Amino acid sequence: MAAIDTDIGIVTPAFQPGRRKATLALSGTAIGLGVAIASFLWHGGDGNAARYAAQMVFRAASIAFLVYYLAVPLARLVRTPATLALARQRTGLALAFVCIYAVFLGCTLAPDYMSHARVPLATLTFCAFSGLVLAVVLAGEYAGRAAPGWRSAWRAMETLGVAYFWLVFAVDDLNHIAGPHRVDHYYDVSLLAFTLAVLVRFADSFVQRYRLMPELH
Repeated sequence: MAAIDTDIGIVTPAFQPGRRKATLALSGTAIGLGVAIASFLWHGGDGNAARYAAQMVFRAASIAFLVYYLAVPLARLVRTPATLALARQRTGLALAFVCIYAVFLGCTLAPDYMSHARVPLATLTFCAFSGLVLAVVLAGEYAGRAAPGWRSAWRAMETLGVAYFWLVFAVDDLNHIAGPHRVDHYYDVSLLAFTLAVLVRFADSFVQRYRLMPELH
C-alpha cells in the first residue's frame, strides 16, 4: 500500500493546515447520527432496523475515509483551488471520519443492547480494537507537535491504523460481493472506489519520487 503522508504542513506552503477542525468533527458526528437515526426509523425501529442503521453508518464512514485518504494525494497530482482547500483540511477530515466511525461502533452494539442479549466477545473485541486504532490515527495527525524522538513512531502507528481501516472496508466489500448475499451494487462501486484510491496513492508516490530524483544526483 502506498505510504500515508502526514506532514502536509512541510510539503509545500499550499498545504498549510486549515482551522475548521471542530466544525468538521461536529459535522461528522451529525452525519453519523443523522444517518443512523433516519435508517433506524425508516426500517421500523426494531433490532433489524438497528443492524441496518449500523450498515448505513458504516457506508458513510467508508466515504469519509476515502475523502480523508485521498485529500493530499489528489491535491499534489491535480492542483486546483478545490483540491488544495481539501488538503488543508486533512486533520479536520480525519476528525470527521473518526466521529462517523465512532457512531458506527455504537450502532454495532445497539442490536444486542436493545434485545437485552449478551454482546458477543468478538463484537466487543472488534469495537475496542477499532476504538484504539481510531485514537492512534487521530493522534498521528498531531505528530508534528510531538517531541522529535516520537514523531516517527507516531507516524508509523498512524500508517498501520489507516491500513487497518482500509482493509476493514475492502474486506467487507469483498465479503458482500463473493458471499451468498442479496445483490447490492453499492459494494461493487465501493470496491472499485477503494481500488482506484490505492492507484491514486501509488501514482502520487511515484510522482513525488520522480520529482526528487534530480535532487538525489
